[in-house]
Amino acid sequence: MITTVDKLRCVLREIGYRKHVYRRRVADGFMTEAQAKREVELMEAIALDYRAMIVAEEPQGTLFTEKERS
Repeated sequence: MITTVDKLRCVLREIGYRKHVYRRRVADGFMTEAQAKREVELMEAIALDYRAMIVAEEPQGTLFTEKERS
């Protein structure tokens, strides 16, 4: 079963991945800075959506370690 928490963790990993990869893609001319920024912002918005779903589903403070909350 794939949970909302699993999805959020995946999205957070993807954000880090995109920041790393898109920096190179911009430098190599394969995408613009605006495109890279927009793609990261989209994933960050998805992460916020999942966080809101999790808060609605579970009591505060039971799902994440301090590192994951930041």
